[in-house]
Amino acid sequence: MSKNTLFNYFSRSPAAASNGASNTSGSSSSATPSKRQSSKQNSATPKRTPKSVNKSAKKDTVSNSSKKTTEKRKPKKLEESFEDDQNDEVMPVKKRPRLALEELSDIEDDSGDEYVPDKKLLNKSDIESESEESPASSSESEDSPEPSDDSFIDDGSDEDVSPVKKKRGKSSKSVETNGKANSSILNKSAADKPTKEATKCIIDHDNWPHLKYEFLKPDKIKDANKKSPSDPNYNPRTLYVPEDFKQKLTPGVRQWWELKSQYFDCILFFKVGKFYEMYHMDAVTTAKELNLLYMRGEFAHVGFPETAYGRFSAILVEKGYKVARIEQTETPDMMAERCKTLKKTTKFDKVVRREICRITSKGTRTFGIIDGETKDAEHFFLIAISEKEITNSTSLYGVCFIDTSIGLFHLGQFEDDCHCSRLRTLCAHFPPVQVLTERNKLTMRTKKVIDTMLSNAVKETLMPDTEFWTSSKTLLTLAEGDYFKNNDVVTYPEKLKIFLGSDSDLQLSANDKCELGIRSLGAVIWYLKRCKMDFHLLSRGRFDIFKPVDVECTDISNQDNLNTKHMILDAITLKNLHILENSTGSNVGTLLNKLNHCSTPFGKRLLHQWLCNPLTTISSIVARQNAISSLIVVPDLMQEIRSELANLPDLERLFSRIYSQSTNGVEADHAETRAIYFEEKVYSKRKIVDFITILKGFRTSVKVMEILQKANLAEGTESNLLTTICNYSNSSTPGEFPYLTELLDNFENSFDHNEAMKNGRILPGPGMDDEYDKVIENIKEVEIELKSYLKEQCKYFGCNVQYFGTDKKRYQLEVPESAAKKAGDGYAVQNQKKGFKRFTTDRTKELLNKMLSHENEKTEVLKNIRERVFSRFCDKFDDWNSAIQCLATLDVFMSLAEYCRCEEEVMCIPKFVPAIKGKKPFVDLVDGRYPCGSGGESFISNDTVIGKEEDKTWNASLILVTGPNMGGKSTLMRQLGIISVMAHMGCHVPAKSFVLNPIDRIFTRIGANDNIIAGESTFFVELCETAAILHHASRFSLVLIDELGRGTSTYDGTAIASAVVSELILKQSRTLFSTHYHSLVEDFKTNSMVALGHMACMVENDETNELDTEQTQETITFLYKFVNGACPKSYGFNAARLAGMPANIIKIGLQRAKEFEIAAKRRILFKTLFTSNDQSAVKTAILAL
Repeated sequence: MSKNTLFNYFSRSPAAASNGASNTSGSSSSATPSKRQSSKQNSATPKRTPKSVNKSAKKDTVSNSSKKTTEKRKPKKLEESFEDDQNDEVMPVKKRPRLALEELSDIEDDSGDEYVPDKKLLNKSDIESESEESPASSSESEDSPEPSDDSFIDDGSDEDVSPVKKKRGKSSKSVETNGKANSSILNKSAADKPTKEATKCIIDHDNWPHLKYEFLKPDKIKDANKKSPSDPNYNPRTLYVPEDFKQKLTPGVRQWWELKSQYFDCILFFKVGKFYEMYHMDAVTTAKELNLLYMRGEFAHVGFPETAYGRFSAILVEKGYKVARIEQTETPDMMAERCKTLKKTTKFDKVVRREICRITSKGTRTFGIIDGETKDAEHFFLIAISEKEITNSTSLYGVCFIDTSIGLFHLGQFEDDCHCSRLRTLCAHFPPVQVLTERNKLTMRTKKVIDTMLSNAVKETLMPDTEFWTSSKTLLTLAEGDYFKNNDVVTYPEKLKIFLGSDSDLQLSANDKCELGIRSLGAVIWYLKRCKMDFHLLSRGRFDIFKPVDVECTDISNQDNLNTKHMILDAITLKNLHILENSTGSNVGTLLNKLNHCSTPFGKRLLHQWLCNPLTTISSIVARQNAISSLIVVPDLMQEIRSELANLPDLERLFSRIYSQSTNGVEADHAETRAIYFEEKVYSKRKIVDFITILKGFRTSVKVMEILQKANLAEGTESNLLTTICNYSNSSTPGEFPYLTELLDNFENSFDHNEAMKNGRILPGPGMDDEYDKVIENIKEVEIELKSYLKEQCKYFGCNVQYFGTDKKRYQLEVPESAAKKAGDGYAVQNQKKGFKRFTTDRTKELLNKMLSHENEKTEVLKNIRERVFSRFCDKFDDWNSAIQCLATLDVFMSLAEYCRCEEEVMCIPKFVPAIKGKKPFVDLVDGRYPCGSGGESFISNDTVIGKEEDKTWNASLILVTGPNMGGKSTLMRQLGIISVMAHMGCHVPAKSFVLNPIDRIFTRIGANDNIIAGESTFFVELCETAAILHHASRFSLVLIDELGRGTSTYDGTAIASAVVSELILKQSRTLFSTHYHSLVEDFKTNSMVALGHMACMVENDETNELDTEQTQETITFLYKFVNGACPKSYGFNAARLAGMPANIIKIGLQRAKEFEIAAKRRILFKTLFTSNDQSAVKTAILAL
């Protein structure tokens, strides 16, 4: 077991002052268990070299020391273990080994080293024998190297300081690991199992020492500025650690606590040699979440090899934790040199430097080389939201969000209503996984939106000004940093300039209308800086302007009569129509799941975008329809292309990863540039593999385009979009796909790929790198000079002269002894062999120095050749990105074409008719089927016609839909909404025909759901959704309202529903309004702007007396067919019977229902009798009474 372990650290106590230097040898030897040498022979790291000590003498010394320790030493208090002394010795008190509740997961370690716990508790006898057996017994400590300090963290004396990877010495009572790679399970015989009593006392983790520290107790904890949690300015990301506590620590332990005090909210993955280790509260968390075993000792301590970082960090991050990766940025030699430069050194200087290289959270994942890749195609957005309340019902929002794995900043500012409609829609279209907000600056309504819509997202509040920056501080940081500098001149990205003020040449103020947007950008930059990833994201200069869809203003032709380019689908509609997610949060049964046949991750992300933003411009929709139709008729070609696309990696994320490793994407002073990795060669190979992978990916994209061009698909179609995708930008019929062949040839032929993957480094070929070419040219020039000089010497001596020597003794002139007498004063003899003498001259020394100089230059050039090659690749971003966008578009077209091809029922191409001024917009769906059913379900087709003037039955803009419970009303409404979305995407739809005017927005009020977290009742949710409809619906909108008013009393609900219907009639929005309020039917059945329809059903055994109890046995057969007219009843008791309600309850309910129905009819007749002027109506009422 290595000396630098947590076990050793906490097993020691300060040596008595009287021991002096005389006990150094004994205490040091006794501190180190033996039986390490065999494991060291197989280790990839260098051995520690023990001091030269006489073996027998050393053995006696150790034995005596061990006896003294056992007889005279008494256990000391826990606090004393923090006192530091260079002459510490082991305190062999009875240890309390801990039994881990969960076993270590298998760890794939390329190095073959294991990370296993030191020991497991066996039974009572084992504990006693283990405590009696000193860990520094004479047999164990023989030939063991002496430790230099008592720290459980590497002090820089050895790079291989795994606290547990060495095997323990054999003992009759000890337990050994099985020795197999990746094994962490100890031998488990029946006799080895712990007793129940022993286990009970061991698994009590309430006694961890860190839980007893005063400064960590809940009522004593403070931040780095000594502010308690009750203080409004308390910073939960830092921790106050008393200075007197730190002074008692060893250098390595102090280093850990100093980092923990600044990153208290993170789990520290603390690098020790080739292992990441976690201590104290971090160890408790990781042991629980990662199923790791604790190390033996009083303090919590776990760890794993460097190669397992990606897998374990991903698990923690996915669960919402933040992981800080801390690397060693010094070797022991570098530490020694640093200490030499200091005027005065303390013991805390004598530890290798460690720095945080990256903090990874849910919103800051980049899936780098050490992190590993993700199979998920969806975005992982980090968003910052700032708010300024304008009135009690309106707010101004600034937003900035980014997917750090792709590197595109979205920046925007907008005004919103009291329901936060635009903010909700933003969160639905770009679902964030992490939210940054300004502390105590958000209104309650905004907090409710974040808490309800983003319940699974990680939320962090930042301090105003210091963390959530002001706009001026944000712009000043951008100006002073190197993010956008080119030759020391700051050049802002074009889309960012829109947010800057024009009143200053320095551009250090924000546009008045973009103040909050820049502040949100500042919050994101602050957070990215804290995570050590701001430079490689900002330096790309990729910014996009975010505008809510309903405020987009575009030049649409007059024939469309719409003021938006895209259909508006707000968060409520996306949820109610199950566009992206169903009611349980999964994608089963959603439109996204149905249409998603994409082969590439970036294609899937584009499909998501298309679903959230359907088109409204008829020409653009038709272009998509033509593209899909052209692909449907060539299934073999489509299958060939899809198989090629399926082999592509995630080019967007892979490009971002390569950029982060280029000279343009690496900050010069970043800790990552100093990090020392044990598996550096493995990571270098991965970087090369990534680069070769992306080159192969783009080569595949070229192959795909060649297949399309060979098939003449673009020429034989009416689709301009396919022509744009398939054709090169420099072809006779210009397209958007860039000509990549020459670029790819250049990168592919400029170095040996196999050799690069084998050795992990690029050796550039001619023309690939100017600096390297220049160095090689200089070396060749020296070689020519050397050959020329050698010829001169051969001629001078009149014999064959050769160069002799290696490295710095090269180019000695080896001259036969018979001719050596010609050597004059300018020839210096260096050495000789039989028959030859070897000389140097001023010229050979000059040429040697020149060669050495150029070779050093070559070495320096090759040090960052990979980064420069990556930079050259990234300089062509526009070309690579254009290719990716073309491939993504093609992938989505093929996905939609595959959906259409796989459908067994009739599919049609929707026909869009330009809206005519003064004429009602309409929809005419014939034999439409619900698109999102599972494969085993069969849906009955239905016609849905609204506002068609040629159809006298359905010429009204609003249809009141009635029918039995569970009869299919909600499905009918969802069907029309989903098919409308598909039509506006350009997709074929499941119907015989579909003709319509473009729809600017779909509104839905479907289902009954309360919002407990936000404190909103079912009825309040209904009214909020309805209010949005009444505020924003236009004559071009499609409105779907299902059973409005059921969340309150019948009278209130009926009155509200009636008022809403009246308002929608005036708006002339195409509307389906389902209800069980049959009085609405009575009120509007004579209104020419309202049509009546119902879901048909068959009723059996319904001819009974009014109070006949046998009516409970009536049978309802749902026909699921939408027909003209109103349904007389809702047949709620049929639903009650199907639900299994007791028959007697149904009987009583039916009786009461009949009584209510008779009473209601009499009230209506009585009202008619006294209010009607129509004699026939009065006569009818009298007869009915």
